[in-house]
Amino acid sequence: MQNKRVLMVVGGLLSLAALCCIGIVIFGYVYDGFSKSGGSAGETHSLVALKAVCNGEAVPETAVYNPDASGHHPSVILQSVGDGEYIFPTGDWGSRPAILERAELVVCLENVVETISETCDYTLEEGAGEVTITRISLVADYRLIATQTAELVAEGTVKAVPRQCNDQETFANNASFTLRGEFNEALEPVVDQYVNVP
Repeated sequence: MQNKRVLMVVGGLLSLAALCCIGIVIFGYVYDGFSKSGGSAGETHSLVALKAVCNGEAVPETAVYNPDASGHHPSVILQSVGDGEYIFPTGDWGSRPAILERAELVVCLENVVETISETCDYTLEEGAGEVTITRISLVADYRLIATQTAELVAEGTVKAVPRQCNDQETFANNASFTLRGEFNEALEPVVDQYVNVP
């Protein structure tokens, strides 16, 4: 009886090991296919090198930005967090290139200031208490820079305002929450003339 248990445990461990090996092989094929999907060898899927552009450094392996060329000019948004360090803000930016070599422009956001635009108070149903939505607007200076040359294309100030409070809202776990403006939405009309040239 004890030998049977040992065989069952060993068999289970061998099955688990086989599944892990199959998973690793499948992941290898998927990852290899992803890394080759951009085109030629040597392309870089990480856009981290573009942080240097906000610090005044050119990234020569990127694409040339020609302001007279019509069409779409791939770009990324980077937000300063101080001491010359930049992060990619959350949110969807439709102009983001898939690979480093296709990037033409970087929007560098600096001196970000958060202000409370409004607080909206709500009374929960069935006497469950009071909750609040806090609306936070963001204001920042921006610089639009060509990646390959680090040449300034445009600059100004942008304000990201969150959506309005609705008459009725849904509160997860009956908890208050914050609505924040998104730079992605606010920047679109400001830099569109450079990113999408007719």
